[in-house]
Amino acid sequence: MQRAWRGAPIVPERGMQPVTMLAPFLGRLAPGLRSAATLTGLFPRLPMAAVGGVPGVVREIARARPDAPAIRTAEATLTWGQVEREVDRRAAFWQREGLNAGDCVALLLGNRPETILQQLALGRIGAVSALIDHGLRGRGLQHVIDASRARAAVVDLEGVAALASVKFRGALGVWMGTSEDAPHGVHELDQVLGQAPALPVPQAFVTPEDIYTYVFTSGTTGLPKAARIRHHRYLLAGAGFQAFALWLTPDDTIFTPLPLHHSSAQIVGFSTALAARCCFAMAPKFSARQYFAQARAVGATVGLYVGEMCRYLVQTPPDAFDGGTASKLHTMLGNGLRPDVWLEIQARLNGARIVEFYGATEGNTLLVNRDGKVGSCGRLFPLFRGPLDGLALVRYDVDTDEHLRDEDGFQVACKPGETGELLSRISLLPTERFDGYLDAKATRSKILRDVFRKGDAYFRSGDLLRQDADGDYFFVDRVGDTFRWKGENVSTQEVAGALSAVPGVELIMVYGVAVSGMEGRAGMAAVQPGAQGFDPKAFYSAAVAQLPLHARPVFVRVTPSLETTGTMKFRKGEWQKAGYGRDLPDTDALYVRVDAEGCYAPLTESRRADLKAGRLRI
Repeated sequence: MQRAWRGAPIVPERGMQPVTMLAPFLGRLAPGLRSAATLTGLFPRLPMAAVGGVPGVVREIARARPDAPAIRTAEATLTWGQVEREVDRRAAFWQREGLNAGDCVALLLGNRPETILQQLALGRIGAVSALIDHGLRGRGLQHVIDASRARAAVVDLEGVAALASVKFRGALGVWMGTSEDAPHGVHELDQVLGQAPALPVPQAFVTPEDIYTYVFTSGTTGLPKAARIRHHRYLLAGAGFQAFALWLTPDDTIFTPLPLHHSSAQIVGFSTALAARCCFAMAPKFSARQYFAQARAVGATVGLYVGEMCRYLVQTPPDAFDGGTASKLHTMLGNGLRPDVWLEIQARLNGARIVEFYGATEGNTLLVNRDGKVGSCGRLFPLFRGPLDGLALVRYDVDTDEHLRDEDGFQVACKPGETGELLSRISLLPTERFDGYLDAKATRSKILRDVFRKGDAYFRSGDLLRQDADGDYFFVDRVGDTFRWKGENVSTQEVAGALSAVPGVELIMVYGVAVSGMEGRAGMAAVQPGAQGFDPKAFYSAAVAQLPLHARPVFVRVTPSLETTGTMKFRKGEWQKAGYGRDLPDTDALYVRVDAEGCYAPLTESRRADLKAGRLRI
């Protein structure tokens, strides 16, 4: 007898045992079975998660696996038992200092285990940590310090220098350094911990309203905003990744060189390590040349990424990348990976699994690509389809910066393949809750009401996506980055992706600029050249070969350095304001596309005059 399973015929051989006959079926059911097993495994820990939040889960793991590795760097490893003891010592210190539940402590420590230990210690007594990039200075740092309303801070040498540049009304609580270098009146860490009792600190009761940490947005379009991350949301994210997409074992090690003040390392990395009861490893910072050596040093099996990071990796010389094939990495997890880079890094990693996802620090949406469809940022987990599918793509006019509405005043849903802004429903369900920011005005700006019916509410992602007939989503661009030129929409993401591989282009940032007397915005590319320098003809040839006329950049600004955030995002605001003006630094050069000459030519005064008079066709 022959039966088919999803079109694959299974023909039993004579003498085949029942278990052997079931193997093909079980193989196809394995992802679902692993998800079910993971969720079932979470149930015994759910009461502790509900009562004790993130530190409560750590305490439960420490009791079950005290000698298993928990946090690792190239220099040292902390077991779960050691983590639990160190957390208690820090929690006892903060209690002795008079810190109360709900109080906030700013952490300016960079990528070191102390950041996580302090977070857990503060959470244990019901206090809140504010994760701050100590690379910030001046107005940006003052803003995040004021927004967090921190009573104290834990700092290292760089953190002290950062706080010295602003007005800090709290106390410099703990110094992460040597006693000789400690600022006046500041506790030295080893000294205060030596005085702390080595007894378990009672775990504070955690409600669904309690905040675990503040994660600040990157501030690419203004000052950073403090996203409120509650204990349960922090844990739910990692549980979702583990249960429905990763299926890691306690023997795995999740590795990141991304900053610990960002959600990728925290809500994706450490949260997933908690769900899988596995080790979390970190490097001080990202280095393309050192990445695989760092991964091997900590025994990494899962690597976290952001898209630009992977592009830097594939641009490294073969000798730097050869370490990738010798590593234990079997999975790469992250977001923003371009299709061309996707295939290349997967090939160089001997076919490692790529798990691309879509989510926002403050958002209430998580899409995960479990199937490896190149370019897709995923689809909803099976559990959330049907009535629980709270996602919608709605039509958006990039010219007017408005959503299109029908005759009844409601939003217009996109058809398959049509680009629109992603919205996610806000409700009382834990998976559809929107916690927003500390700033109430900023929170209100992210909520759309009366979207499909009177009284409903949706979170604005600020991202343009499209969905194919299979239900998979694809990222197109940020709202505000996409612009219209020659009557067509131009995606800065797609333009940058097409031109990033041009020889001589190390970094590229694309945006739209206004041109006097013309509608829409003309494309402009800011290029940081590589060692071989910028080649105007090669850049023009690539633009013609890979992009339609309306999407080819009209202007190119060549600059020695493009500033990025800790997660390699560009800050475009000042560049857009500068446009193609004359007031450029001496180090920068400006080019304009001259189709008649088949290249990008320097934007001289005579060409400016031709552009203004309409003699230069763009």
